[in-house]
Amino acid sequence: MDIVIIGGGYAGVACALRLAHRARRQGTAARIRLIHPAPVLVERIRLHQAATGQGLRERRIGTLLRRSGVELVQGWAEAIDPQERAVHVGGQQFAWDRLVLAIGSRSGSDEVPGVAEHAHTLNPATAPALRERLQALPRNARVLVVGGGLTGIEAASEVAESFPRLEVSLATEGRLVDDFSPAGRDHILHVMRKLRVDVHEGVRVHSVSAARLETDSGALAFDLCVWAAGFALPPLAWDAGLRVNAHGQVLVDPQLRSVSHPWIYAAGDIAAPVLPPGQTVPMGCKSAMPMGAHVGDNLARELRGEPGEAFDYALLFYCVSLGRRDGLIQWADDEGRLTGRILTGRRGAWFKEMICRSTWWALLMESRGTKAVVWKRTGRAPQAMPRAERAPG
Repeated sequence: MDIVIIGGGYAGVACALRLAHRARRQGTAARIRLIHPAPVLVERIRLHQAATGQGLRERRIGTLLRRSGVELVQGWAEAIDPQERAVHVGGQQFAWDRLVLAIGSRSGSDEVPGVAEHAHTLNPATAPALRERLQALPRNARVLVVGGGLTGIEAASEVAESFPRLEVSLATEGRLVDDFSPAGRDHILHVMRKLRVDVHEGVRVHSVSAARLETDSGALAFDLCVWAAGFALPPLAWDAGLRVNAHGQVLVDPQLRSVSHPWIYAAGDIAAPVLPPGQTVPMGCKSAMPMGAHVGDNLARELRGEPGEAFDYALLFYCVSLGRRDGLIQWADDEGRLTGRILTGRRGAWFKEMICRSTWWALLMESRGTKAVVWKRTGRAPQAMPRAERAPG
């Protein structure tokens, strides 16, 4: 069986390693290709550190794929042909019997005018330019971070701590971390005050110009704008005719197969389960690696002629870095609500750092045949789609 995985991030690499190990152990033949434009694994959870000039270790995908039998194809997947079962990559064409979409998402918004022209984003290709701009800013220059999610909070706190000479502010459309417990929200606001980050809540942005944000409540001036609100996905799935939601995410069944093309799997940010797998799945590596490993397990079952199993997921906690010396760990309850206990301060920062390191350690262990990508389950995930929602045939 020819299996092609598009995307060498957390989900794609976890899928490739889990599948390769299980296929080898059970003695089933499969040719596995992993398509990714670069030879390195981008640690998206550390992009705010890269943007502030912190030296980070390069994580090479080849280190993980060595001895796995997985072929790394460097290039951009330009088009998918579901009828011919082919992927087009830089003038080459790769046939597949099963396809895995693990492309991931990028920060940014195509809906707000001026973002692309006048704001920096926290993406692998844009982080170096953002770092150069931050380092070149004069004293008291105004840095405005837009977005009240974890990306915006981590970016604002990291910039404020790394560049105390700058005036940093954070603008968000709603209340900052309103879904966290009161104690968790209070701690984040306390750290923002300590770092002298000016927080603007209830800000709805209309447009971005070269030096100001136009909002419902007036203009916010800046010398540098970091856009950390919203996310965008490549149009591969839409262009191929797969059923997607309004964000362009692939609608998947409990086994993480496309509801319109069941020989195509999706994992990570690009996947949108039609039925919550026990709990609603958050975006990020906390769900991407489990989804990728689960798809790898299901593909290995297919190789043995066995049916796939439903993905079951429960949220344990959220980790937030607040610079290098503070952090917040917010535990979830049994329903996935962020109402549990918290861990803060240097202990929170240490815990967050260990979680970040554990993503690479888990993939290293997977490359050596140990099932190290593990996650909590609810035991109540749906096993099949309602008949009316199933794809024909």
